[in-house]
Amino acid sequence: MTYTVTINDTSEKARSIVKMLKELSKDYHFLKVYDDNSELSEELQKELEIRLAYVIKNPEIGKNWDELKSSFPL
Repeated sequence: MTYTVTINDTSEKARSIVKMLKELSKDYHFLKVYDDNSELSEELQKELEIRLAYVIKNPEIGKNWDELKSSFPL
């Protein structure tokens, strides 16, 4: 079983806990700590919203997944 724990490093205590977990992971092979930088920037989020709105308003210009898949060389 795998567990996911989210710790936002917005406080000194949170950063301390992350540091402790990283240190523990050096001694325990079953413990792995990954930095997750998957949050989108505000600028990228706005761009994606603009593109989504455009596609929703103009569905005829896009291709469905089956069309795209058939265009890939296999």
